[in-house]
Amino acid sequence: MTNKKQIREKLSWEDAVARHLRDNPDYFVRHLDLLEILRVPHPAHGGAVSLIERQIDALRDKYALSERQLRDLVDMARDNDRIAARLHRFALALIDCGSVDDVFETVHGLLRQEFDLDIISLLIEWPEQGDREVRPEFMLPREPRFEALWARCADRKPVCAPALDAQSLQFLFQKKGDVKSTALIPLQGTAWRGLLALGSHDHHRFHAAMGTLYLTRLGELLTHSLSIRFNVPGP
Repeated sequence: MTNKKQIREKLSWEDAVARHLRDNPDYFVRHLDLLEILRVPHPAHGGAVSLIERQIDALRDKYALSERQLRDLVDMARDNDRIAARLHRFALALIDCGSVDDVFETVHGLLRQEFDLDIISLLIEWPEQGDREVRPEFMLPREPRFEALWARCADRKPVCAPALDAQSLQFLFQKKGDVKSTALIPLQGTAWRGLLALGSHDHHRFHAAMGTLYLTRLGELLTHSLSIRFNVPGP
C-alpha cells in the first residue's frame, strides 16, 4: 500500500511540476542557473546533456525542417513558373494557327516538345461526314471505346493514371511505344467532344495524386481554339 501511495504522490508531484512549467513559460528566465544543472537524454546518442544544449539541438532541428520546407516551396514555385511559361507559348502558337490542321500539328509537335511527352493522342468526335474524316483525329460519334474513356473523366475534368486496359491503350496510342502512365483531358464543345491523351513511359509521370489545374487550362485552350476553327461556339 505504501509503495502505491508513494507512486501516486510522485506522479501527482510530477504532474504539478509539468503544469507549473506550462503555465509559466518564463520560469527558466527567472532561474537561469537551473538550465545548466538540469540534464535531459540526447535523442541521438542517449547521453545526458544540459537543457540549454537540448534546446539548441531542438531549435537546430526545427530550423533544418523549416529550411527544407522553404526549399520545397521555392522548387514548387519554379516548377509552376516553368509550366505557366510553356502554356503561354502553347497558347501563342494556337493563336497563330490558321486552320484545324495547324492546330493538330501544334498539338502533336509543340505540345510534345514543351512538356517532354513521349506520346500524344488527340481524338475528336465529329458528327458530319466529309473531308475531316481523312485525318486520324476524327471519328464518328458513339464509338464504344471513346465512350468508355470519356466516362472516366468525371465532371469533365482531367484524370491522371487511370487503369487503362490493353484495348483502350491500343485505341488511344496505336501501340506507339510502351505507355506506363496516362493523363486524359476531356475537350467539350457545344457541338463536338474530344479527348487529349498524354502518355509517358514513366510509371510516375502521371499519378492519381497529382494536381490537374494546368491540365484543365490546357484543355480549355485547345477546346477554344478548335471551336473557333470548327466555326462552332465553345462551351
